[in-house]
Amino acid sequence: MKKLLVCALFLGLALGGTSCGKSKMATINEFVATYFPQEEVLALIKDGLDYDVTLTDYTQIGFDGNLFGRLKWDEVDCTHTNFTSVPDVLVPAEIAAYVGRIHDTQSIVKIARDGRNWDITLSNGIEVEFNKNFHVIDFDD
Repeated sequence: MKKLLVCALFLGLALGGTSCGKSKMATINEFVATYFPQEEVLALIKDGLDYDVTLTDYTQIGFDGNLFGRLKWDEVDCTHTNFTSVPDVLVPAEIAAYVGRIHDTQSIVKIARDGRNWDITLSNGIEVEFNKNFHVIDFDD
């Protein structure tokens, strides 16, 4: 009886993992279609719970996964792409205002976020790090 229960548990986990994979692909495809509609996924690499996506124009997008099967983007790198900047809708208003005020001739070509900080790279190579309240905490030129 215990063996049957253990087998059923493993089977349930395996089947559950399969459906999560489809849901994650749907999340990735929706993100690409929304923010990069003229591009397609060229490559996708799964690393544990995370996914690294390369689009046909070589935009790099990182997705952070969690144990509940949800994905959220954590990095968008348009450094080597047709885009002149990261789509505006992905940039918090406070960061956009800072760039417009201090670096008005530059665009954001890379943005990354984690639970606490945001990092951007400008078109001139300057990197700026913000805390969760969008105050500059590091600046690297």
